[in-house]
Amino acid sequence: MVDFVVVGGGPAGCSAALTLMAAGHSVTVVSTPRMTKKPMETAVPQLRLLLRSIGAEEVLTACEPCHGIESAWEQPRPILKSSILNPYGHAWFIHRETFDATLRRLAIKAGSVWLEAEASDAIFGPDRVTAFTNGEEITAHSALLATGSLAWTARVTGQTPGRLDALICYWARFDAQLTSRLLHVETSANGWWYVCPGGITTVDVCFVTDSAEARACDPGNANNWNVEFQKTAISRDLSLQMSAKEINVAPLMIGSLPTRCGPSWAAAGDSAIRLDPIASSGTATALNSGVRAARTLIDSWRGNAKSAVEYCRWGSDLWEKFATQRQQRYAALALKYPEGFWHRRVSLITIEKIAE
Repeated sequence: MVDFVVVGGGPAGCSAALTLMAAGHSVTVVSTPRMTKKPMETAVPQLRLLLRSIGAEEVLTACEPCHGIESAWEQPRPILKSSILNPYGHAWFIHRETFDATLRRLAIKAGSVWLEAEASDAIFGPDRVTAFTNGEEITAHSALLATGSLAWTARVTGQTPGRLDALICYWARFDAQLTSRLLHVETSANGWWYVCPGGITTVDVCFVTDSAEARACDPGNANNWNVEFQKTAISRDLSLQMSAKEINVAPLMIGSLPTRCGPSWAAAGDSAIRLDPIASSGTATALNSGVRAARTLIDSWRGNAKSAVEYCRWGSDLWEKFATQRQQRYAALALKYPEGFWHRRVSLITIEKIAE
């Protein structure tokens, strides 16, 4: 029997595993071997401190500085918000495939047992947890759930997840170079676009919308996506006149578990609160929640229940702050576009607030 089983090998699961092992506990990580192609993400300046706190600062080799945001969100022309004005320093662009792989390597090097399998279920008893895969059972004192799926975690813990929004990102990677090393953002009537470096010699271009708009304009079709992108000021300002041949699709469901920890488990990352990585809320929040959830389980092991209350309060505050900020941003655009995509965003958040 292992001390802790961590279900999920992404940023939240790895940061939790490193935290648990640093406290002297044995850890088995169950991680699906599937890798999905992901666009470049952004993260807050505090990313360096988060990685340093778990002994994983070398993971920054999978990141590069983001020197600011040039955004045309509520105004017709973009306004530059430079990182030079941020007292915490510059933000980060994250190459997720390399970032995740480096974290996994460090977690294995630290002593975790890594099981490449997909967890199918988990059963929580009074003094142990059993996690099931297709071919193996792992028994542990407690479980940290970090599969990246709200639905999976809700099912095994007997909950119904709350959903704030459901968006879709249609993105393409071009062979080009952005000398600015900025995140460029622009809104339209049916969503918003953002452009950032995909690497040293590549550029990621992403269109975020919802299912209703997707049915209307079919951005999964490369021809349609290219037509819409060439209408943007970003494409002209950055001289991105090339055409995408392949469009990648990434769902962006935003939601939260009502209860994020129990007597023998805690949920972290997207399994607990799924935010929008486009808003620099994804990877850094996952790392932070992994550390906090792991410390909660350690304290529970020692008979201290106060940590669980604090972890749940931290999650609730994070969720409320995110929802309030998103409501303000959506409301500003709904004045400009009173129907369609932006109107639906405001309505969704209003319904969620009433439900609470």
